[in-house]
Amino acid sequence: MIREKADILFLIMGGNPFPNLISATTRINKGGRIICICTEDTEGHPYNRFRRLVKEKMNNNITIEKLLINKFNRRSIEEKIQEKLDNLLYMEDKINLLELNYTGGIKLISITAYHVIKNYNYDKYNKNPNISLTYIDPERELLYFEFSKGTNKKYISDCVSLSQLDSNFDLNIKDIISVYSNIDNMEEINEEGAMPKAKELANKLGNLFCGVGKKQYDERVKFIKENTATGSWTNDKKQFINNLSQAFLDYNIFSNNDEINLLLGSNDEEIFGYFAGTKWLEEYILNILIELKEEGIIEDVQHSIKKIRSDEEQGVFEVDLVAYRKYKLFAISITSISTQEEAKGKLYEIKQRAKNLAGDEAGICYINLCWDTDELKREYKNIWDDETLENTLILGVQDFSNLKNELREWLKEGV
Repeated sequence: MIREKADILFLIMGGNPFPNLISATTRINKGGRIICICTEDTEGHPYNRFRRLVKEKMNNNITIEKLLINKFNRRSIEEKIQEKLDNLLYMEDKINLLELNYTGGIKLISITAYHVIKNYNYDKYNKNPNISLTYIDPERELLYFEFSKGTNKKYISDCVSLSQLDSNFDLNIKDIISVYSNIDNMEEINEEGAMPKAKELANKLGNLFCGVGKKQYDERVKFIKENTATGSWTNDKKQFINNLSQAFLDYNIFSNNDEINLLLGSNDEEIFGYFAGTKWLEEYILNILIELKEEGIIEDVQHSIKKIRSDEEQGVFEVDLVAYRKYKLFAISITSISTQEEAKGKLYEIKQRAKNLAGDEAGICYINLCWDTDELKREYKNIWDDETLENTLILGVQDFSNLKNELREWLKEGV
């Protein structure tokens, strides 16, 4: 029943069109018609972006149009949808399945559309389409549906995993965020996925924290702090490079500056930029995610996604790494902070940025250089009034020896 795809699919445009993208790739026949119920707020963006992407992905073998409604007037919403159904049923020769996905938009619109399409008198045009009413729960990765064979009004209800639905086209991170986000660095996003600048160097630095005792950990945190201090760079650039080279010798990372220059370029500022923040740690995690992509655990990974805030929140924020697995986005925040007190300051930010980038259902991960993360986990639960860490992963240095498995299991949740 739910394996059948719709000839006509009604969608409700909201602030997060990801559920609509899922519907477009799994619930419409090629050559079918998508009706996007829009308000003044959504008839421009994201409707135009959604329409452009889906038509491109389906080689224009799809009709997509908008139905503009007044979001404050229930009676007007009813009349607009009924009028659209009248026109469709009068004009279309054969409709095997008519479907509404009511995940998007505000409640008044979704509830009204649900009741109109469910209770419409399809017999008046001597049409007998099957009717499907669907709702996507992205966090649980399920499609809930009510299905009526013909117009007998006898609906059966069930759910199916999103991963079990057949796709009309594949999605990647750039596709998804281009539809519903104002991305500041869209041109920098590689369709083939992110690649590290210095894979070997990042792995050597990250591995310094794998399987170490507390004493070794303290020494290595000191090494990171001393060699990423902005002051040491500002005061004496040459001394900074010399200190870094000596530290690499001490830890048997590289034998001379030539190897560093080969990886990062001979520009001293580029070298400093790699160590001054968390770039080396981001690339260490990126390398692991690329391996998981090669294993088929995820389908795409990107780094440094910069989103332009809305008008009421001026500026740009950045998500360090973003991973995608059909049909779920994961936002990964990374910091070289090594004390829990400092790391607490980012606990609100990590969830808010994930939500702003990909909606409430995005997976959230926070990786830091803290020796212990128990206090961070307790504080996170308090901030968000949540008894569990469902959909959220917080990792510190003691997890580094098993980092790949930790990330794999988190990314596979819900499959």
